[in-house]
Amino acid sequence: MLVRKRCDLECFTAGVKGSPDVLAAKAARDHLDYRVEIVDLDAATSVRIAREFRASHPPFSPATMHALVPLGAVRERTSGRVLLTGFGTRSLDARFASALRIWKAQSPLSEIFPGHTPGRTILRAAAVSLGLPVEWARIAHRSPAEGAGIERFLQTIGPSSGRTATSVKFD
Repeated sequence: MLVRKRCDLECFTAGVKGSPDVLAAKAARDHLDYRVEIVDLDAATSVRIAREFRASHPPFSPATMHALVPLGAVRERTSGRVLLTGFGTRSLDARFASALRIWKAQSPLSEIFPGHTPGRTILRAAAVSLGLPVEWARIAHRSPAEGAGIERFLQTIGPSSGRTATSVKFD
């Protein structure tokens, strides 16, 4: 919301039709008058992005890889544009932060609060004070793959065995 006040902002959300993140993006578009583009994800695209990421960045855990698939889909659509992400409401491990740097994606929260992040209560209060409807601020957070509705697609991918590890939650 702060960026929109200062810049020409275009919002992107990647997910399966009807997923929580896609529904939230449409609500933001309609309620807040944001320009929103939905990047449709399906099983084939999700698995392809995850496998490409794993091949080029083998040290990353399956949880990190899964969390980055929606961002990877947006990155393909926006080629070379500055990306701001919502990652960072929980301390990012070094590998995850490294992945964001590799993709030239910025996470304002992790940059403003290096090493720690204020709790969700403080972030919710700030969002509401900037105009986010209170009922939206109360919605439980999901991992990026769950929010995009692609976690089930990624269940078949693992580091090398064909199995996956559990996904990580970002609060």
